[in-house]
Amino acid sequence: MSLQLNQQSSVLYCAKYAYRPNRLGYCGPDQNKELFQYIKAEETDAGLIENLEKFETLHPYLRHIAHTNKEKNLFNEKVVRAYWVGNNFLENSGGARLFYHLIDDLKIKKKLTKKSIEELGEKIPVGANAHHSFHVFNIWKRTGHTENLHTLYTMDECRIGWGKTESLEGNIINVLYRPLIFKNGQLVFGEIISKKIFYEFGKVNIGDWISFHWSSFCEVLSEEDVAQLKYWTNINLRLANYGR
Repeated sequence: MSLQLNQQSSVLYCAKYAYRPNRLGYCGPDQNKELFQYIKAEETDAGLIENLEKFETLHPYLRHIAHTNKEKNLFNEKVVRAYWVGNNFLENSGGARLFYHLIDDLKIKKKLTKKSIEELGEKIPVGANAHHSFHVFNIWKRTGHTENLHTLYTMDECRIGWGKTESLEGNIINVLYRPLIFKNGQLVFGEIISKKIFYEFGKVNIGDWISFHWSSFCEVLSEEDVAQLKYWTNINLRLANYGR
């Protein structure tokens, strides 16, 4: 398979966000070494796409976002960025089609209680969308290789976090970020604290805003990226507290 340059870039971009939970054994095929080699070498081919297509939650979401925006290529840059960071493609990703995606594609009826599905259904008309954070905050049972219930810690790790680089120590980036906390029965962001992020690829400078997934560096963010990530994450955080 011959990939155009823009698709090569977006597939590699997707791999960088998917890598850490795959390495931890939470989702995707048991091929984290191959995934890392693609990322490290900045190379993309059909093998990497086949790898990403085996991610049980990621791939159906990309397919849903692409379909609701009439985009044939699941690894189109806007599709991939919509899922991980956020953009206007998410505006078309909600409504009844999102609910059917959860029921038919992700088979959540087999994984959630009837009450949980009813609560999820109530959120669909009030802003539900196909951003990664929607699944993390609003489907508390993880749907990869493990089906354990999310805890506050795993939700904070599983969401795509953002923070400002404070210092660099070898393969560790120290960032300032706001963690998830429970306050008065609500899921909210706490005060700014320091967090250590694993750093295995890419280039980061002090002062850069970065994204991270399971405490692992994903990319350096632009101001617009930070704004989009905050915007969609906050929408889905509000939905997590809906009805509480």
